[in-house]
Formats: sequence, structure tokens, C-alpha cells
Amino acid sequence: MVSPDHRKAEPALETTFGERFVLRDTAADTDGELLRIDTYLDPGVRRPLHSHPKQNERFVVHEGTLGVALEDSEVLLEPGDEKSVSAGTPHTFWNAGDDKVHMTTEHRPALRFEEFLQAMVELDREDGLDSDGMPANPLVGAVLLDEFHNEMRPADIPVSIQRILFPALATVGRKVGYGVPNYSKTDERQEQV
Repeated sequence: MVSPDHRKAEPALETTFGERFVLRDTAADTDGELLRIDTYLDPGVRRPLHSHPKQNERFVVHEGTLGVALEDSEVLLEPGDEKSVSAGTPHTFWNAGDDKVHMTTEHRPALRFEEFLQAMVELDREDGLDSDGMPANPLVGAVLLDEFHNEMRPADIPVSIQRILFPALATVGRKVGYGVPNYSKTDERQEQV
């Protein structure tokens, strides 16, 4: 793997609540096999409990302390440590220290996870996320979760309920005009790293 400090400049996706994503190897680059992202988390950032139904995820920490919880265990990862999460396994991660975390995350296969991240960043730009970084409008959230059902699933709602509730709410959301936010790669707010 190429050292994170010696990679070519890539566009960064940033949220207002302290996450930054630099897409290194995309689905287009890897024929859909891998999405590799340099991920940066500010102190205090914690992602909600979730799973990736059809993707394995791997975390490799370069700087800072990353907390990872899956199933009934929690671990703290320091620079050089890594952790893999199998598809369908509920997990969460957070910045467990006082300094910024820099890690590489990998999703195999890539599926449409890049599009999911772009939609969430665009929703953040539109002030459509709450303080936890989740869609503030439940109909928008349902549209996103229905659209990206292979990539992302909340782990705090039973799957049987999700299979009924999210498509129904997404249908209502689409009928009243909500859709997946359209992210523009040429947006001047996007920074180069």
C-alpha cells in the first residue's frame, strides 16, 4: 500500500461536523472491487451503530486513537493497528482521543458507497443533517436508506421493520419531492488535498 503522505492530490468531501473523506481508489478505478478512502475524524466525532449488508469494511489507523465497537466488544486502535468488519455486522467507530484521527477505510466490494457519502455530504451542505450527522428529515433519511440499502443499514431498528418501513416512507418522501441529494464534483466548496 502506498504511504498516505505520497499519494496524488484528490478531491476531499467534508462535513460540518468534523469528517473529511479523500477518495483514493474508487469503484471506477477498481472495477467495483474496492473503495479506499483516507478518512479524518475530529475529536468527538462518533458514527451511529450501523452495518453494511453486502460489504466488508477494514479500518487502518495512521494517526490518533480510533474506537471501534462491534457485536459485544470494543477496541481502541492506535497508529499501525487495523480492524476488519464482516458484511452485515453491526458496528460503530469514533475518535477516542483528543487529536484528529487519520485512517484508511476500505469497502469491499465498492458497490455505491461513494455515492452514499457524496449524498450525505451534499445533504450536510443543504443543512439537512442533525447534530449527529444523520438526516434531520425522516422522509429524506428513508429515501437515502431505500436507495442505498445494499451499502448502509441502521443497526438499532430491526431488519424486518426496515424492510417494510423504509420503502413505505421512501415512497411518501419521493411523492412529496424528496430524492437523493445531487452531489456536484465541480462544486467550488470542494477542496483539493
